[in-house]
Amino acid sequence: MGAVTPSARLTPVPAEIIDAFRAVAPTLEDFARQHDLLIERYRRGKPAWELRFARRVGGEAVITVSYRERTGHVLDVSVTWWVDDREAHTRRLRSEKVGVYDRRVMPTELRQRLVAALAMVDRWTPVDLGPPHGPFKAWPDSPAGATLRSR
Repeated sequence: MGAVTPSARLTPVPAEIIDAFRAVAPTLEDFARQHDLLIERYRRGKPAWELRFARRVGGEAVITVSYRERTGHVLDVSVTWWVDDREAHTRRLRSEKVGVYDRRVMPTELRQRLVAALAMVDRWTPVDLGPPHGPFKAWPDSPAGATLRSR
């Protein structure tokens, strides 16, 4: 009999988190479609949806809409941009919180936060990135953003 390997499956996403995103899914999906962003739902088991894209100036960016556990009616909106130096095995990044969205108000408020997030990251230049972090030993075989649309 062979060795038993632990399951790679993540813990299921709790129903209240799925319900929270079900309510905003049409807005997030429409925004992602309009701007050619890839949606990753609950990536690595996180209570968040990520809208990802490659930047023409380099690197990869993500708008993250996160479920706030203590107050489930509030979703946090943040943006992160990172650029990897594959030779040095380092990463430089910038991350900012854009704001919050209260699910009890109109979806147009969420769209405004998403527009603000995209505008913020579009203004950033390499000068805005933080110092290099790393070195990272295990580096993915494919470069970041290889399968993402550039904008």
